Formats: sequence, C-alpha cells, structure tokens
Amino acid sequence: MQSTLYKNEQIKRRFYSYLENAKQQSKKSIRCYEKAIWLWEDFFHSADFGIFGQKKAIEFKKWLKAKKKKNKNSNDTVSLSYCYTNLRYLKVFFGWLSEENGYKSKVDRRDIGYLNLTKEEISIAMQPGNKSFPSIEEVEQVIENIEGNTEVEMRDRALISLTLITGIRISALMTLSIQCFDRKNMIINQSPKLGVKTKFTKLIISGFVPIPYEKAQQYFIDWVDYLEREKEFKASYPIFPATKKEVGKVNLGFYSNGEVEPIFWKSTTSVRKVFEKRFKQAGVVYHHPHTFRNLLVCEISQLPLTEKEKKAFSQNLGHENVGTTFGSYGYGHIDPMKQVQIIREISFNNLNSKDVANLSKDELLKLVAQRMG
Repeated sequence: MQSTLYKNEQIKRRFYSYLENAKQQSKKSIRCYEKAIWLWEDFFHSADFGIFGQKKAIEFKKWLKAKKKKNKNSNDTVSLSYCYTNLRYLKVFFGWLSEENGYKSKVDRRDIGYLNLTKEEISIAMQPGNKSFPSIEEVEQVIENIEGNTEVEMRDRALISLTLITGIRISALMTLSIQCFDRKNMIINQSPKLGVKTKFTKLIISGFVPIPYEKAQQYFIDWVDYLEREKEFKASYPIFPATKKEVGKVNLGFYSNGEVEPIFWKSTTSVRKVFEKRFKQAGVVYHHPHTFRNLLVCEISQLPLTEKEKKAFSQNLGHENVGTTFGSYGYGHIDPMKQVQIIREISFNNLNSKDVANLSKDELLKLVAQRMG
C-alpha cells in the first residue's frame, strides 16, 4: 500500500508539472485537477491509477452522481455541473496517463469516454443559472452609508466605487498600485508588468463606465488624491492598502486605529470581507465583488449599443469576444419572465402580414432584434 501511494504521488507530480510547464496552466487551474483526482482516489481507496477501465469509470461516475453535498443540513446530491466539471478534469488526467510509460498497456484511451455524462445530463449541467446581483441603487446605498471619517472608511468607499464603475476582478483590485491609475485619460491600467494579477495575465485597459451615479468616480479620485498628497504614497504603493494594525498595551492584541499602511492585501478574503461588512452595515443583501460585472452588463444590455460599443465594453471587462460578455458567461442572460414580456411586446404594426411573409429568415430575425432594442 505504501509503495502504491508513493507511486501515485510521483505520477501526480509529473502530471501537475506537465500542466504548469507544457500547458501553461495556472496554479488555480491545477488545483481543480487535483481536487478531481482526490475524488477518484477517495472512491477507490488510493488504489493504483492503472486499475482504470470501463467498469471502474462507470462505477466512479455512478458514485459521483449520488454523492451528497457537504452541507450537513442538506440531503441533496451534488449538481450535474459539479459532476461534469470533475469528470472533465479526470478525462484529461487519464488521457495524459495513457501515454506515460508503465501505463500505456493499462489505461486504454477508448475507456476514457466512459467518464462522460449522457447528452441530456451535459445539457442540464451547461445551463446557466439565475445569477443574483445588486442594483446600482443598492450599491449606491452601500457606498453612501460609509461616512468616510477614517482612512479605512475612505478606502472602503473608494474600493467599492471603483468596482462599480469598472467591473474589475477582485484579484486585480487588490494588486493595483497608484501608477496603474492614468489620471489624464481617466483609465485603470491593469498591467501584469506593474504587478496587477489579471486573468490569464492579460493586459486590460479599463475606462470608467458612465453609470448614473457620478459620485462613485469622485470618491475614487478623492481617495487617490489623499494617498498622494496627505500620505505621500509613492507610485508603486497600493491604491487599496491594508489596514494598519496596532499592538494593544494591555492585552497585546491587535486592533485597528482606522489608518492604512502601504502594504498590499495578501489574499482576496480580506477584500471580500470589506464588501460583506459594508453591505451588512447598509442593510443590503450581500453580493460578492464579481457580481458587479453582472450588474454592469445587465445595465449595458438595456441600451441600444452599436457593435463597436459592445466590443469596447467587452474589452473594458477584459474579454476577447463580445459573446463571452453577453452570452456564454451569462452576464447578459435575460430573466425568463422578462424574456416572455419582451416577446409579448414585439410589434409588427408597421408591417402587414403580407410584408412579413415575404421577408427572408435573416431579415425577419433582424427585424425582431430591432424591435427588442
């Protein structure tokens, strides 16, 4: 058993090295593969990976779909989306393993297909869920509830404001330095060269979205002014620095005096806690920072944008394709009831039935799109 565990660990390390160096996968992505492989090892009690075959794949798949959620208060099984994702990672692993010495004769690539869900199950797993996100009015309520009497309060107000007007991801938000703010052009330069952690280490130039709440932009600018003029922060210092901790004289415990210090936050957890705290204080249902992207796309989707404007907005969020922004990620997904309402309000009053009948398929689809705005 000991030799099998050692052998498994060795092959996993080689696989993770392959993902990192040959496939250029991030550590975050590699952890997803790691968790999927753990599930396999859990079910087969850390048996040699060479046992893989049709029968084992079917047994595992059946067990995975019947697996209970971690929530102790729930008897529900895990979602098909959860199953689909983990099976997808395992297929990559066993596909790679089938080409490795010592496993070529044990792992048949044809058997990997048995890790697939049915077409119906995949369709269900891929369906976008109804995403909950705050309204501009709710975020405004959160921001205006922060008094701004201390540096921490000023920082938190600017933090939420910038997220609202750019939709910036949390990993980039916490790694922004003052030099990332181009005051002349009013843009945020999310450059990995400046230490900003962006998705796929991509350069993202973000302008401020002109939402109907102008104070959000001013709160952010005022905060940067304060850091540069009053705190004399250097260009390389963080825009959103960590809270300064003081040591108590009596109990030697740490406490905050409401000031900040030129240190970057070490984890996204700290940033999420700021959002959660400020939402709670304002009496608004908490929505994590990433949902602000949904908010912006929902607002933008209601405007009669040109294709060029859609492309610009998509790039502002860091997307290569407009379809990613308004489609596959579900940011622009229309609520089912709203969808029905829009369909009911489509009017062909300006055309008689004969005109409509003579339209080509493409012309008819274009007309419907125009009527939907």
